[in-house]
Amino acid sequence: MLLYRALLLGATAVLAAPTCTSTTAGNNTVTLYLSPSTIAGLQLALHLENLEVNFFQSASANITEGDSAQGISNTTLDVIREVTLQEQAHRTTLQNILLAAGAAIIPECQYIFPSRNTSEFLSLGRSLSSVGVGAILTLAESVAILDSNLVSGLASIAATEARHDAFFNVAKGQPPSSAPFDTPISPTWAYNLALAFIVPASCPRDLPIPILPTLSTQASLKSNQTSMAFSWDPTQKSVTQENGKALFIGWVNQLGSPVFTPLVSSGNGTGTASVPSGLTGVIYAALTAQNTLTSIDDLTAATLAGPALILVDQ
Repeated sequence: MLLYRALLLGATAVLAAPTCTSTTAGNNTVTLYLSPSTIAGLQLALHLENLEVNFFQSASANITEGDSAQGISNTTLDVIREVTLQEQAHRTTLQNILLAAGAAIIPECQYIFPSRNTSEFLSLGRSLSSVGVGAILTLAESVAILDSNLVSGLASIAATEARHDAFFNVAKGQPPSSAPFDTPISPTWAYNLALAFIVPASCPRDLPIPILPTLSTQASLKSNQTSMAFSWDPTQKSVTQENGKALFIGWVNQLGSPVFTPLVSSGNGTGTASVPSGLTGVIYAALTAQNTLTSIDDLTAATLAGPALILVDQ
């Protein structure tokens, strides 16, 4: 597999791949030809890996061994350190593939992780790992058409990310996987979810992805909960353009089409929506003025604020 060779041997292994020929682009030797959409997807994946690597490194540095007061064992710490190494391997792999394609490497930003204690770290880890899984699944699906030689490697990364997700679920007292399918998300949604942990204007290189207004709600949902409150900035242009129209929350879960429930306004920039039945695992919710959309991409294009990531607790 191309990704596996890149991981073990660095960019020189990609040079020897039989499907590649060489030319030059600037100061780089191009040895792997990828579609522009695949390069953009890999750059977003690297952007997310930078975030995850920094998150796990900060945890490894700040969580004290034997933190029994927070319910953290040395075994759990060992797992966190191992996950850090695996995320670094994912990042190196993506960097090598982009280098072989003559594409720009996305550097790290400055990050802020709002976890004041170990319990909050584990909760945040559940969210970040879910975003990583969803983004890689979507990337693997998109490259299958034009750059199928990357599919196996990306699927391998997604599987490992899913195991990280299972670890955080168990550490928080939840089943390893509470849903039969993971939830893919659009690149725009993944990018915007990551922005919550990035210091504004700290990225040396920004990605050409739209920035959406934030949709706020509770981070977790009880399995028997029937409604949720949401808030957003009503002065945002995307929202003001829809003044006077009915608003909805679009819910995305697993592999199904989006489901929509009406938003009942409770004030300027606040409202409540019913929770559809049968949601489990990881949910993404977005504010929209449309309720007939059938795909995540269509809902992304019609998102007025969001998405919000919600974890269903058993």
